[in-house]
Amino acid sequence: MSVTKQDIIRSAAKMFQEKGFMATSIQEIAQDCAIAKGSVYKYFPSKEDLLCEVFDDCQTAYFEQAEQLRRTWTGTPKEGLVKQIVFRFQYFMEYRHIMVDFVELPITQYANFRSLRNHVRARMMEGHKSWLLDVYGERIEPFLWDLVFIYRAILKDYLQRLISEAKQLSIEDTAWFIVDKIDALVEHMSDSGSKGLLGPKAFAAFIHPDSQDWMNDRQKRIEEGLSRVMARIEAWSGGLARKQELQEIVRLLETEISQSQPKKSLIQALCGYLEHEQELRSAVIQLKQMLMEE
Repeated sequence: MSVTKQDIIRSAAKMFQEKGFMATSIQEIAQDCAIAKGSVYKYFPSKEDLLCEVFDDCQTAYFEQAEQLRRTWTGTPKEGLVKQIVFRFQYFMEYRHIMVDFVELPITQYANFRSLRNHVRARMMEGHKSWLLDVYGERIEPFLWDLVFIYRAILKDYLQRLISEAKQLSIEDTAWFIVDKIDALVEHMSDSGSKGLLGPKAFAAFIHPDSQDWMNDRQKRIEEGLSRVMARIEAWSGGLARKQELQEIVRLLETEISQSQPKKSLIQALCGYLEHEQELRSAVIQLKQMLMEE
């Protein structure tokens, strides 16, 4: 049986999910794939590199499912926010050894992982911002970033409570409790005319806390994102003419990105066109997020 790189990633994901990163060895992953230990190292120089790939796959699946929930939700915006919180808690609890426990691991000092983690932080924060704006509208604009950071902190703390509390909390009750408190906070800040303390610069500092040359790192991630979109087009099962058209759109996007002052409106339009294809949507959304970062 021929074992691919993706087979190894799937095996590692299963074992990390069940046992955790520290308790899983490369030898165990190799045995699960029925290959020699050295064969794993042909694809991944270290266990940390393998975790980066597993984490990337796991968070990609999370954002793809979260976006699907957002697109298909037909209830009220507030009910949608609750549903998103429930989904987030369920997903992170199921994949806690990959999506949560990494903060306690030496992997946080690994340069490749820091880059990936910062990108995920940015997507999470943008998601929080979008949902809060959907629910509360333009009245939260004066204190938007403060609200986003407060909301993120509440989610993080209650997720830990759900994981660690001896007395089992209801995920649904916890989600509604959080939204109820955010409601009260929004009303108070609106009534008091709060202007907030934070802004976009606080967001940039948060997602790039340890990089002195994050622009270079960002460029690397953009190149990887473009390659991922191109790879999906290459594997796309549609007609040849449509495939060539999509490839040309990506080339136009690359050309615009390379300009000294790229037009964000054009980038948005090109990405929006690519997003129409279901097979490309997740990868394009990730790429667009990076391209819109200041």
